Amino acid sequence: MFSLSLSVLPVFLLLMAGAVCQRWRFPMEGFWSGVDKFTYWVLFPALLFSKTSQIDFSNPMLPKYALILLFALFVTAVFVFAITWLMKVVAPTASSMLQAGVRFNTFVMLALAGSLYGNDGLVLAALGASVLIPSVNVFLVVSMTLMHGPSSVDRSSANSLPRLLSGALIRNPLIVSIVLGSSLNLLGLTPIILVSDVLGMLSQAALPLVLLAVGASVRFETIRSVGMTFVMSAVARFVVFPLVIGLMCWWLDVRGLPALVAVLFGVVPTATSAYALARQLGGDADRMSAYITMQTLLSVVTLPVSVWLSQLYLM
Repeated sequence: MFSLSLSVLPVFLLLMAGAVCQRWRFPMEGFWSGVDKFTYWVLFPALLFSKTSQIDFSNPMLPKYALILLFALFVTAVFVFAITWLMKVVAPTASSMLQAGVRFNTFVMLALAGSLYGNDGLVLAALGASVLIPSVNVFLVVSMTLMHGPSSVDRSSANSLPRLLSGALIRNPLIVSIVLGSSLNLLGLTPIILVSDVLGMLSQAALPLVLLAVGASVRFETIRSVGMTFVMSAVARFVVFPLVIGLMCWWLDVRGLPALVAVLFGVVPTATSAYALARQLGGDADRMSAYITMQTLLSVVTLPVSVWLSQLYLM
């Protein structure tokens, strides 16, 4: 457990370094929001393209990963819907709880996969991301639009849901990079002379800068009395999601590195991009910000324990 904590610790030290730099406005006001945009639009797509262009799609793990991760997404969503119905939570809060339960921080996920399991772990993580990122985005746009009704979307258009859905997918650089990398890979057009080398170099800078930017996005002042809504969304994220993944790995006889990487999707905090989607589609953005901050802090404790348990039972 101690050695595992040491392996995870650098990731969270970078997160905290980013938070400290933002709090001290170092090196200048607005710097980290610029870094956040640069990593989101350039560095992270370069990393995802680079890794998905290397994936062996004949790997029998692909259909298993799809089944494991999508089933975990479904069960976790059902859990959140049931809890919000029992607690009689209003729709904006319920949709923020849903995001907190089913979204995962791709940046932290890939950083951990690389830190703990090296390049093989990164390739498997990219394989899982190619399944889960589009699925989560489609599911959340549809769910949140239906939950909030026509008041949260363009009332003048009967086709607002398809437009929102297609727009969310087309404008998402992570999804675009995964589709491009995977498509060119399947067509046998990778590696691309010069392009693959440049993107590979960019991808090496992605993870440390991403972690600093994620840390800088943490807002301690947003933490208020969020009460049981945070507790239940954290249970969905840190207990239900990884537990279902672990049980599915056991049922499908997935062991070793593929299982350990799959579990990581369920033990990282929710994505910081959830805040933007909450603002766009009528969720409770302030509460979403609190969930993101508190889950990030909580994962410092829960993540080493979860990874240790996965290594204990899934090796």
